[in-house]
Amino acid sequence: MEQTITVATFHEAPPAETLKERLIEAGFQAELTDDAGAQAVFFLNRHPRANIHVHVLKEECERAKSHVRELEKEGLMAEAVLCPQCGSSRIEFPQFSRRTAQSMPFAVLTAAHIIPREYYCEDCQFTWPDEVKPDVERDALNWPRTSRIP
Repeated sequence: MEQTITVATFHEAPPAETLKERLIEAGFQAELTDDAGAQAVFFLNRHPRANIHVHVLKEECERAKSHVRELEKEGLMAEAVLCPQCGSSRIEFPQFSRRTAQSMPFAVLTAAHIIPREYYCEDCQFTWPDEVKPDVERDALNWPRTSRIP
């Protein structure tokens, strides 16, 4: 079995299919995987995100990344999930490893909303929340300001 590396991650299949086809046209051995089932079963995540991954062979990875950067100029990566820190599209959601059963207790804690589910960049190891909570206006004592009812 040949080892593959993720070159792009998407929420939906159609843009990932387009990227895969363009990589195949360029001579790469590209494949698509859908992580939605694993997110549902192992991470108790009913709303999968960043679950469509485009993979290439490990030995073709650097050339493929360079080609993906060229395709990015055509807008092909507009719907890709990108790391806000380094711009990579090698993203996992939630942030726990899929390679070990030791992640299961953390999956249960995220399902119970004790630990938040976050995106994880495989390149720079940065994590960030799925939803950014709006910052509320606070007073001098850092208490949230409430509207006064007359």
